[in-house]
Amino acid sequence: MPFDFFLFLTILTAIVVLVSILMAYRRSRDSFHPMIYMGLMLFYLYSYLPLSLFFQDADRLQTFLSVRQLEYIQGLNLLGVISICVGILIGDKGLRWSKLSKPKWVLPPIVEQRINRAAIACGFIGVIAFAVGIINVGGIEAAYGGGYGGGWDDSGYIREAPLLTLPAMLWFMTSHMRRKLTRFEWGLVFLFAIPQLMHGLLGARRGPTAMILVAIVMGWYLIRFRRPPLPIVVTGSVLLGLLLLFLVSNRGNIYLGSEFNFEGTQSYATEVGSSNEFIYGGGVILNTDKKDIYLWGRRYFTIFFIRPIPRALWPSKYEDASTILAIPNLEKNLGTGTDTFSETLGWAGAVGAAPGIVADMWIEFWWYYCIVLFIIGWFYGMAWRKAVSKGGLWIPVYTLMTSLSVYLVMQTLEAMSFRFLLTATASWLIWRYGISGKRKRINSYAHNFANRNTRH
Repeated sequence: MPFDFFLFLTILTAIVVLVSILMAYRRSRDSFHPMIYMGLMLFYLYSYLPLSLFFQDADRLQTFLSVRQLEYIQGLNLLGVISICVGILIGDKGLRWSKLSKPKWVLPPIVEQRINRAAIACGFIGVIAFAVGIINVGGIEAAYGGGYGGGWDDSGYIREAPLLTLPAMLWFMTSHMRRKLTRFEWGLVFLFAIPQLMHGLLGARRGPTAMILVAIVMGWYLIRFRRPPLPIVVTGSVLLGLLLLFLVSNRGNIYLGSEFNFEGTQSYATEVGSSNEFIYGGGVILNTDKKDIYLWGRRYFTIFFIRPIPRALWPSKYEDASTILAIPNLEKNLGTGTDTFSETLGWAGAVGAAPGIVADMWIEFWWYYCIVLFIIGWFYGMAWRKAVSKGGLWIPVYTLMTSLSVYLVMQTLEAMSFRFLLTATASWLIWRYGISGKRKRINSYAHNFANRNTRH
């Protein structure tokens, strides 16, 4: 069969992911280990999805990607998946989680009170920014009265400020880690969750939906140093994935005033087409090769260092960056080369489709993409290790990394990174305010707490 080698590579990718998941859980005994949720997404995107497309309509699949192209693409995907998995397993250093070894971050009441105040202030900033965006477009009905809706503001900072509700919610729960939340306090948690829940469910957006649900559930467990059984985590991940596919498949039918008629809907995420993530990602790789348009970090230099500059200070920042760095205008095109697909591949890449993390890194770093993917995996493994062994700031940071991982794997590093930089910076500021001038008290309090637990 002409597809034999492609199928072999796809199955081998699945084996690599599943073995890595089992190895990570056997070593760590932690159902929140990054290899588990990252592995499930890698399995879906680079193994289950291509197999599904092949068995669904192999002939139509070949109208987009030939057998030889499929083999080449899947070989790169396999190497990328191996790089991420190895990075995670090295980054965690084989640490074993135990509910008996609580992290060294028991906070004195004065620090909890300061963190509580800072978290509430941060949360209300996010909620107010969300409300401003809704008001600007004419209210909730106008914002979410059509498919894929939402609010708007000319300032990018105000548009992204609702993300501040994530670190606010996590630190608010942290400041109440030693007692149950009251109904009023749960009301605040829900208030901080509303912007992302509305944007995700009413706007049929999978990113915000996954982000807020993961942050609430995982954050609660991590803060209290508890873990659900592995089967529950896997089942919950599958159900969350099905919910996200449902939202994607029915974007045109989910909005305020809709009749919610879901019959006969189709999903670009699961059917053979130019917007399918596996096909689109493969097209991005081939187009980049044929056009020789590797970006060598210039796109991410723009994202990390130029994008944060307010437009009021530099109105033409994207145009200037495009000219100086010789890259596409990132305000209009993230550099995936969609506009040249027809020239090189004979079919048009769908506008707005995401290439996935492997293709995204291939555009940027060519064969060095394996090194970058290893570093990304290592960073996830290291963050988990720090959250388990040290606690403190690392718990909300790791929770944020986990909740944003769907952007990273399924879309691009860019989609994850700017959200992470904003929320992680807010988390750091809350933490610094909470512990300012209190480090000795924290260490003394943690030492006394540990001694009490040892005696008991």
